[in-house]
Amino acid sequence: MIATPFILASVLAQSAPALAPAEVPQNFATSTPEMIYNEGVAQFRAGELERARELFAFAAARGNAATAARSMYNRGTTRYAEAFKTMQGGETAPATPQSDTQQQTMAALEEALRELKDAARADPTNTDARANAELTHRVLKDLKQKQDQQKQDQQKQDQQKQDQQKQDQQKQDQQKQDQQKQDQQKQDQQKQDQQKQDQQQQDQQQDQPQQQSQQQSQQQSRAAKEQKPMSKQEVERLLQKIRDRERQRMLEKVARERARTQPAPKDW
Repeated sequence: MIATPFILASVLAQSAPALAPAEVPQNFATSTPEMIYNEGVAQFRAGELERARELFAFAAARGNAATAARSMYNRGTTRYAEAFKTMQGGETAPATPQSDTQQQTMAALEEALRELKDAARADPTNTDARANAELTHRVLKDLKQKQDQQKQDQQKQDQQKQDQQKQDQQKQDQQKQDQQKQDQQKQDQQKQDQQKQDQQQQDQQQDQPQQQSQQQSQQQSRAAKEQKPMSKQEVERLLQKIRDRERQRMLEKVARERARTQPAPKDW
């Protein structure tokens, strides 16, 4: 926050009164520098700062040394008041970003400082001009320091934001890598399980004939163990059956040979 605007230099004593705003010619051709100066004071007090500044500039350029010095002082004071109004936002000033407002304020203060310095040089006895120039310089310096601090803070915030974004990106990349690693491990495990299952199936297929052979051998062994030894009578009957079948086979063979060698009967 800048200091309150300075007190404006008083109206110059003259026989003619200050002109009303509508009565001041645009080219100031028929008005004396003192009349224009006094009109500038009136415009300043009415809040028309830009108009007052123009009038003080004309009075400074056309008036005598005393009028010029007072006009430069009032012009600097008016510019300071404009800076103050800009900083406050003004009643009719459009809304602008804070950085733009600071730039406008600093530009107004720099111009006010030049006018006040000119007024002090034009009238070395004007202690108010020197004091106000020093105050304007300090205010301008403080605003520049504030602006630099805000710039540093903004840069710090931007750097922190970039660092946070970088950390977030690194975290996302790490999570992605971890997920890919887990997926790969899962795929490898599934592949190993499938290979193991296939190998087990192959082993079972290879063992199946051997198991069947073993089962048959075991069944035959059990069957052999389960058979009871034949008695002597059973052996004799079995042998007799074999002999009978052999005898019958021989008789049938002899009968077939006789049938082939016997002459065919005559049919006359």
